[in-house]
Amino acid sequence: MSREDAIARPISEDRRSIGREASGRSESAMVSISHPSTASGAPRSRAATALTWLAVLAAALVTALVSAADRLWPGDMIAFFRPQLALAILLLFVAAFLLRRWIATAALAAMLMINSLPLFVIGVPTAASAGTHNLRIVTANVLFNNSTPERFGEIVAELSPDIIVTQEARYDWPDVLRSLPGYHLVGQEVLKWNSNLVLSRYPMRASLVADMPPSGNWLGGGPALRVEVDLPQRDRPLIVYAIHSPTPRSLAAWKARNRYLDALAQKIAAEPEGTEVVLAGDWNTPVWSPTYARTLFLSGLEATERSAWPPATRLFASLGGVNFGTPIDHIAVSRGVGVAALFTGPHYGSDHLPVVADIELP
Repeated sequence: MSREDAIARPISEDRRSIGREASGRSESAMVSISHPSTASGAPRSRAATALTWLAVLAAALVTALVSAADRLWPGDMIAFFRPQLALAILLLFVAAFLLRRWIATAALAAMLMINSLPLFVIGVPTAASAGTHNLRIVTANVLFNNSTPERFGEIVAELSPDIIVTQEARYDWPDVLRSLPGYHLVGQEVLKWNSNLVLSRYPMRASLVADMPPSGNWLGGGPALRVEVDLPQRDRPLIVYAIHSPTPRSLAAWKARNRYLDALAQKIAAEPEGTEVVLAGDWNTPVWSPTYARTLFLSGLEATERSAWPPATRLFASLGGVNFGTPIDHIAVSRGVGVAALFTGPHYGSDHLPVVADIELP
């Protein structure tokens, strides 16, 4: 080996060593650049999984509460918003599906079915459909401080009902109702400050339903009336129970409402066999509440609602002609009475819509 070759060989080896070091540093840099995205992706995935399961647990808790609505006040309050609950769970189901959290998706699918079923399947006795009607009944919570009571008179003229059952008819409302042409008014003669007043085109007699639990003042309801209406060409009067159940905004008021409706159901069940009965008013109870079903089963009455998801009657908001609320105003009838139509009337300044039932008495 010449002296020049001996000198050139170390230089070449040094260059190769430097190249390997540079290549190593480059690969190391690439690894260090790629790690942050991988590292940040893992926490995001874990966070999404954690949030998904928190949502599943919350949905499971709410579902458990509403499934025990007959025993638990919070569950019965959730029943007021069953459509909104089903919608919320549907959105969670879609989110879990898109995130590919399959176990969570399956759990939410089961809860969606549980919470949607009552919206599409009627679980109470329902009156038979009728092709014609011989009586129109309206129930309306007129709102004690309604600033447009004259609008109610226009609604009455438009609907032309035979019997009108009103709630919260205090202050100026008795005079407003007396001014409606062609109607008799009862209610105040049996209790001066009673806010449940009934109007009819036909003669009638009213009495307080005896031995009823408290229902007024802080409870937000009103004493129940039993009204005998003398309809033409009938051997016996039609019995109308006009009610305003307590508002279940507290545990005590919830218990009071349940006692009120239970006692009322027992009174109705004790009516002589063959008596035609109508129960109308503000029940403060949605169709999805176990209390609604229990009242019908205990009384022997049948619902006039034509679907498991009827239109809202107590309104929280209206947007673009769409009403957001819950159905708590009802008309129920005794067996053998047919229903030709059930619908809600137009706004008239109250936070409730009137409920109109066209029924066929046998």
